[in-house]
Amino acid sequence: MFFKRLIKTIVMKYLLNPDVLDSTSVWAVFVKRLCFKLMLIKGHITNYRDGFYQVNDLLAIIGYIPLKTHRLIDQSQGTILISALGFGEIVNSISLIRGIQTLSSYSIVIISRQPQLARQLTLSMGLSVVALPYPYQFCIWRPFISYWLNKLKPVSILCIENMIEIRADMLEMAKARHNTSVLLINAHAYRKSPFLWHILEETKDQNKRRFKCVDIAGVVSEEARKYLLGYGVSDSNIIMVNNLKFDTAKHPVKIEDNEKIRQQLGIPSDAQVLICGSVHPGEEAILLNAFRDVISRPGHLELKNIRLIIAPRELYTLDPIIKSIKSLGFSIALKTASPPISRDSHTIVIVDTIGELKAIYSIADVVIVAGSMLDHLIGHNPIEPAILGKPIIVGHYMSSFKDIMDKFLQRNAIIQLQNTEELADQVAILFEHPEIRERMGSLAKAVVDECSGATEKYLDILGRLLPK
Repeated sequence: MFFKRLIKTIVMKYLLNPDVLDSTSVWAVFVKRLCFKLMLIKGHITNYRDGFYQVNDLLAIIGYIPLKTHRLIDQSQGTILISALGFGEIVNSISLIRGIQTLSSYSIVIISRQPQLARQLTLSMGLSVVALPYPYQFCIWRPFISYWLNKLKPVSILCIENMIEIRADMLEMAKARHNTSVLLINAHAYRKSPFLWHILEETKDQNKRRFKCVDIAGVVSEEARKYLLGYGVSDSNIIMVNNLKFDTAKHPVKIEDNEKIRQQLGIPSDAQVLICGSVHPGEEAILLNAFRDVISRPGHLELKNIRLIIAPRELYTLDPIIKSIKSLGFSIALKTASPPISRDSHTIVIVDTIGELKAIYSIADVVIVAGSMLDHLIGHNPIEPAILGKPIIVGHYMSSFKDIMDKFLQRNAIIQLQNTEELADQVAILFEHPEIRERMGSLAKAVVDECSGATEKYLDILGRLLPK
């Protein structure tokens, strides 16, 4: 740990300081590209360690298409390539995949940072999909790009929400040699990222070259439209579409009986439940202090029977979050702990699994969508608890979901904090007034129902873009 921190300090102080990052000198560009390559290698190793890659995926990174995958692709006249960066984008592509498989006979290939997760998710839903990692390293050489594209034969490339992992070279060659259409789906207005690879992409003018390849871009807000116009996308190629996340949330998931979920988590049947989803390190202290305030209020017996469930955004953050919770005087119980026992208010249940949060939301009386309590965060999706009719609280920092928040706020279907000091009072009000909870939950569900329909619109566009 000491050496890891020492190396990080040296790199940040001498190699990635602001002077180097802002410079376009030969030395600065060399340093940035070297660090970029090292970050990619570290990312691949981490993905393999965390189970997001199979062994074959390590070869696919350099352009190798596994024989079994190649045979599946050869069974159709071409492929529809879906770029889905991570878990959220993979989930958002599910409704499109279902529709595409009824619309055409083309094979569907997902490229992602988490291909194994894409395989597991699509398989569990009975969908026939090939999943591959992004082909990073080989894309430096155009002959390898050509080889990769010749194997996949893409007739259309669908980019879910962003295009940051697809090199402009690939898009340009696909359009020139394979007459591939490019559809950008659910596009946002992205704030500038501090990550090194974004800086590199901007210096190489990759963004403008990517966006120049877009045939149709579906945007979720006027702000997103202006963002794309600034990168050279023609206004005639931009259409306004409701956020695809509204459709995604409506897909049925296997939700077990509420009482069974309570038993698995050790939640008494008479207890009320507060669930905090997508929690980032540092937010647990805010949530726990507010929770302690609520259950400690004198004369409010109904508040003493609340159980708190915390679902970290990423499993690798479990250890620091658990350590922080214990330092605040609470005990913890992991969801995977066996056998489950009845928990009191001072035992915090931690969801240490992936993909189960929507089912667990079903037992909530109140939901807090975290990732929004600290100023370096940009929010998480409030639609999943909304479709279940749950009253929702979010923090002040929801910039990544501005279009969605506008729709909920217009209907008073969500509570957005101006500061974290309000959290305890807002939680207490909701638990003390079931009629407010019911009204907010009904309004939130109505917003989701009214804003659905993006999938059909994108499928109609894709149908017109595909070869006849």
